[in-house]
Parts: sequence; C-alpha cells; structure tokens
Amino acid sequence: MKIKKRFSLVIVAVVLLFSGCAGAQVRSETKMNELGSALTKLSSAVESTVRYKEVETDLADDKLLILSTKHDPGILEPFQGYKLRVLRQNSHTAVLVCTEDGLAALLEDAGCTARMDQHHWKSQPLPSCEFTLDLDKVCVSRK
Repeated sequence: MKIKKRFSLVIVAVVLLFSGCAGAQVRSETKMNELGSALTKLSSAVESTVRYKEVETDLADDKLLILSTKHDPGILEPFQGYKLRVLRQNSHTAVLVCTEDGLAALLEDAGCTARMDQHHWKSQPLPSCEFTLDLDKVCVSRK
C-alpha cells in the first residue's frame, strides 16, 4: 500500500511539474508576442528619426532611442529590464531586444517592415545578442 501511495505521489508531482512548465511557456509566449508588437512601433520610430531627421551617425543607441520616442516616451516602457541595440545601415535601422545581461537575442525588427521580423526567443539555444538582418535586403522595396 505504501508503494502505491508513493507512486501516486510521484505521478501527481510529475503532472504538476509539467503543467506548471506549460503554463510558464504560455506566459512567456504571450509576453514575447506583446513585446514584439511594441517593438514594431519602436523600430518604426527609430527608422523615421534616422531617415528624416538630422541625427549624428555616432549617436549612442540609448540616446537615439530616447530621441526617437521623444513624442511618446511610453513606447520604451515595455522594454524595461531588456537590453536594446540599434543597427543603422544606410538610411535604415533595426532594433534588437536582448536579455538584460546582453548575452542572448530575443526579438529583432527592421523599421522598414510592417511585421515583426525575427522571433529569436523561439530558438534553442538562444542566439547571441547580435543582429542577423541585412537591411539592404530586408528594406529593398523601401529604398
């Protein structure tokens, strides 16, 4: 009888463990999709700033992000706790969202496209916090 109870207890523990992990995955996917939606708005703002305003080419990423969202600083709020990087290639830009420690890429979006470009968070293992988009190819129809 003791063996049956222990076995039942182990089964219940395993089921709870896996259901908890599944719930965490759903929350993570929801969070990343919400962040992706916010990123398309941010990357468009950065693209517009670089393309239509006179911006120093050596302006630091954080200063460019602040300048690009000056009209609506709330655009940056969803990205608290993440590292943001900006790529400039000719007159186009992309924004990369990485883990807070800057080791892994989560999302990457070109400002010239309407859709979210790269969902790096779905990759196992997570890729390093480096740009993968070639803006000359991604933005070809927008030149």
